[in-house]
Amino acid sequence: MKTVINVVGSQDAGDLIIDRQNGRVKLHVYEPSQIEQWDRVMKELAEESEATKVIVYGKKQDIPQWQSLGYELEGTIDGFFQGENAQMLTCYLTKERATSGAEKLAEEILTLSLSKAGSTIEKSLPEGYNLREATEADTKELACLYGLVFATYPTPMNDPSYIRKTMQEGTIYYVVEFEGKIACAASAEVSERFGSAEMTDCATHPDHAGKGLLQPLFIALEQRMEETGIYFLYTLTRAQSAGMNVTAAKMGYAYRGRLINNCTIFSGYEDMNIWVKPLRPTRD
Repeated sequence: MKTVINVVGSQDAGDLIIDRQNGRVKLHVYEPSQIEQWDRVMKELAEESEATKVIVYGKKQDIPQWQSLGYELEGTIDGFFQGENAQMLTCYLTKERATSGAEKLAEEILTLSLSKAGSTIEKSLPEGYNLREATEADTKELACLYGLVFATYPTPMNDPSYIRKTMQEGTIYYVVEFEGKIACAASAEVSERFGSAEMTDCATHPDHAGKGLLQPLFIALEQRMEETGIYFLYTLTRAQSAGMNVTAAKMGYAYRGRLINNCTIFSGYEDMNIWVKPLRPTRD
């Protein structure tokens, strides 16, 4: 569960999220003159909520000040703030949370993925499969798919009511069907306020693995984003799993860093790689 708090009292002053499921406190917007105050508030709230990681979506000019307070730069999401880059500054409150469990494997997978960069050849769906946008009528079947594919997940995607809520808040889901059943799904979690979208919630039913279904979904979502004026796309992939990292690299996403023990997914806390695909020039 995520709790959104407005600490200073103005939306422009700061947006703070306490993410209990993933043991994180996240800050998206802040006033630079209040960085030290925000640092104190976030660490106090982290202690109260038993969170062990604090994340700031910072601006480039503020990096030195955040670093002086114990934050480290783990990566960048290009264009996150209406074309301006978000610097992913993190502070760990325990040594365990700060330590990657499989750094060597993650580096091997990254090397493999980067070797495939931009190598994809656009393919059509296999015979018998069709692609469409999902609706609220699909939420129960989507929840079953996510519950089947992921033992744990950063958000309660096995709950139809949660998926329905995300749709109502602007997340767009596309699905690939086979014989009337959902075989693959992905979404674009749109932030109109920031003008960016996270390409996420990718899942393929085990019976349809290896069919090349995800690429057409991503292409359809990317086209939809561009049509609606969302030009800055990114995706966070499990650093210890080759599939999505290779897919992201093949489809023209650029690697921009790694978030250590970022969220609970699949087997527990895992490192997540940042991949970005700006459809327009960004501003540093």
